[in-house]
Formats: sequence, C-alpha cells, structure tokens
Amino acid sequence: YENYGPIEKELKIHSGLPQRTLNSQQVRIKVRSAAVNPIDYKLAEFMGQMFFGKTPSVDEPFNIGIDVSGEVVEVGSDVKRIKIGAAVYASTPLNDMGTLAEYLILDEDVVALKPSNLDFNEAAAVPSGIRRMLDCEAREGTRNVELVKSLGADEVIDYTQDKWADVLAPHSVNALYDCGVEPSSWNDGAQLVLKKNTGRFITLLPMPEPVKEAGFGAQLIGHVSSDDKSAKTLEVITEYIESGKARPVVDTVYPFEKALDAYAKLKTCHTQGKLVVQVHP
Repeated sequence: YENYGPIEKELKIHSGLPQRTLNSQQVRIKVRSAAVNPIDYKLAEFMGQMFFGKTPSVDEPFNIGIDVSGEVVEVGSDVKRIKIGAAVYASTPLNDMGTLAEYLILDEDVVALKPSNLDFNEAAAVPSGIRRMLDCEAREGTRNVELVKSLGADEVIDYTQDKWADVLAPHSVNALYDCGVEPSSWNDGAQLVLKKNTGRFITLLPMPEPVKEAGFGAQLIGHVSSDDKSAKTLEVITEYIESGKARPVVDTVYPFEKALDAYAKLKTCHTQGKLVVQVHP
C-alpha cells in the first residue's frame, strides 16, 4: 500500500519490484502461504504512522503480513542452520512484516523448519495463531462448541447462553487462564470459582480494571506476555504439533489475488480458525 487508509482501497498487488540483496545472516524464502492477522490491517489503516514513524509512498510501498511458510531459495554466507530447499515457517518482527509477497527476506534466527506433518497452508496458520484448549473450560459460541471439543476441551461453556462463573461450582477450580482478558473476570468471576488458598489466576494482558484483593487466599499471579518470534520458540511449537499435542485450525484458504477477501472476512470477527492466503500453490 502507498498510503495509510482502508485496506479495501489502499491494498494493491505490485509487480516488478526489485529483489533486495541478502546480508550474511539472512535467508530468502519463496512464500507458499501467509496467514492474515488483525494487526496487519490495523497498522495499514490507522496505527502505522505511530508505530513506523514514516509513511508509505509510490516509490516505497509498505507490505503487510507477519505469518509465513515457504521454501528457502537463497541463504547468506553465515547461515548454518537453514539450507536451500528447506521447508520453513516464521512469524516476522513487525518492522520486517511483508509476508503477502512472492519472496521474503528474514533473519535466520526467526525462521524454523516447518512441522513435517503440516502442509504449507496449515504451517502458515501456526506462528501467531495456534491455540489449544486442554483440560479446561472454553468460551465459544454455539456454532463453535464441536470445534473446541475436537481440540481437546473436556467441557465447553457457551458464552452466548451462560456465564462461566455461574456454571462452575464455587471454589472448584485450580487455575484460570484468561485468554480473552475480560474486564471483570478477576473481580466478578474468578474469585467465585477458584479454590480457596490455592487458586491461581493467569491473564495474558494487564488487568484493565483496578484489582480487588481476594478475601479467601486465591492469588492473582500477574500477566504473562511475550512477543518472542524466535526460531527457538517455533521449534517448541513444532514438537507439540509433530507429537499430536497441538494442531492449527484453518477456516479458509484464499488465492493470492483474493487476499482482500480474507481481510474482509477477518474483520467480521466470525471465523473458525485462521484465514490463509496461498501465494504459490
């Protein structure tokens, strides 16, 4: 895109762009597939100026996309771990985003070998989006209950019908993992269902409300947040996937020229899994 603004208007396919030269620690990837994420269009539409501190132009257009899978076609002189021809996947740092392209250059230390039991579309869905619910209650709408159960959840609570704090028995839960960061989840829900003295509450983001002290001994541990995009992190995920403990869920695969359709669906917030753009079949 050459301007910040609605991607429906600004996102275009550019051809004939020159390929950059690798430095000694980089690899060039022929992109097979790229997954789309909300951060893609948010940066392109209204957050990019603040984050990047510069604007795109006709001469220097910006690209979008952070999740990718593909084949390595060139490596720098100091690259040792990744070989030409390797099937790989990665999540790019935001300042290197641009996976919706035929070719992509990345530092070796953010690139990992693709899980052997995934195809390229599935692998592209992994880096920023894999989710697995094991031995816990999950918040999903009615149409997603079976999907969540297929991922391993023992019990599913339909948030359109019930409040999880009303369904779970009082003080019966060892730990709550708050992935959705509900504003009242600690103050109004967790303290009702966590076990006294030993209950633990873990959230992925800072609490958006003042935190009330628990009167019965349960503890708010704090928040857990990580933006680690290293190959080492992906290698851990690969072990889970290849052992069958985790798997990505792909909603729809779009051809490269239909990438805007993927973002249109993403904006509806009604998907069952990741949306993937297949760049090279």
